[in-house]
Amino acid sequence: MRFGTDGVRGEAGVVVTEALAAALGNALVRALGPDIWLARDTRASGPALLAAAAEGVRAAGGRATVLGVLPTPGLSARVRDEGADGGLMVTASHNPPQDNGLKVLGTGGGKLGAATLTQLEHGLSHALSAEGGSLRELPGETAYVDTLIRALPAGASLAGKTVLFDGARGAAARVGVEVLTRLGARVVAFEGQDINVGCGAVHPEHAARALRDCGADLGLAVDGDGDRIALIDGAGRVLDGDAILWLCRQGPTMVGTVMTNLGLERALAREGIALVRTAVGDANVAEAMHAGGHAVGGEPSGHLIFAAGPPTADALYAGLLALTLHPSLDLAGYAPCAQSHAAVRNVRLAELDLQFVAAAGARAVVRPSGTEPVVRVMVEHEDAALAESLRDRVVALIHAGQSAPR
Repeated sequence: MRFGTDGVRGEAGVVVTEALAAALGNALVRALGPDIWLARDTRASGPALLAAAAEGVRAAGGRATVLGVLPTPGLSARVRDEGADGGLMVTASHNPPQDNGLKVLGTGGGKLGAATLTQLEHGLSHALSAEGGSLRELPGETAYVDTLIRALPAGASLAGKTVLFDGARGAAARVGVEVLTRLGARVVAFEGQDINVGCGAVHPEHAARALRDCGADLGLAVDGDGDRIALIDGAGRVLDGDAILWLCRQGPTMVGTVMTNLGLERALAREGIALVRTAVGDANVAEAMHAGGHAVGGEPSGHLIFAAGPPTADALYAGLLALTLHPSLDLAGYAPCAQSHAAVRNVRLAELDLQFVAAAGARAVVRPSGTEPVVRVMVEHEDAALAESLRDRVVALIHAGQSAPR
């Protein structure tokens, strides 16, 4: 087993098994220390996987503290606040219900670096049996809501607002309603068929339609484990992570990824704020923020990180902070460029000459997928038709397997 950019995910019982969860819990004690805290999202496979992981911690002589259903950022904050050695979240994030996964958090609640992940991978096949292990269960949701309220600016309030909340039927479904209610909002809960099915931040169009039907003032949609956010204004317009970064902008520098919209980079520059780009993945964003002392960073997908906020991307914190700063969700000053995407399957990526893209005033990103045999292509420009045309030329080059003529 190898960790991806955000843990390991796959079909529950096939890729992500109870044996794997137990082995990882055991390895965490050896790699990080004995005090390991655990939580899960709402998938049917979650209870058994969480129990197996906790037993792996206990069998290695560790102290397993099980918080039950809790968003990933809630577990992250608890690991930080309790001074624990690490955390293990049983979740497949925005994946479909039949999947599950394992995310690992280190001391301080942040995600682990590559070296520690490699150590864990190597340690999975060497189980430790030790005396003195223990297991306890504690409630986690109330403490997380309290942490969120404390982290927001003093006086933050949604009094008088009707808010549609889409918790993706996942780990944040109950705590989202609770925190919005405590901030004074009248909450309309939106639910899909199952975790991430017809709901959530990956499919915010469902909540947007519901918002227009019920007449709510605004909406928040999160994903299955509560680390991605999409906001919806009163007209039913969906605001992605780039738009929320604009609302939460803070200079002199901010961090995005290679996928961050060129329009955001230009809008920030007009306000004297430089954008630092990283590879895709909120762990890469967090690493760049820490290395450069940057205050705010995030991805278009809705992972947003704040140096003054929770240790990892927290959908509820990001959404509530944006609403506190800009209650009307006014994006004045930010005009996103049109982005045209393609996925090219089963090709070998040769070196490409993309000068024709820059010459047209556009930007292109071509990258192999980390999870499937796909080369992902994105081209952006103010003119959507031109972006699409340039994308088609890039895709043709990839198929041809040769560089474009100068």
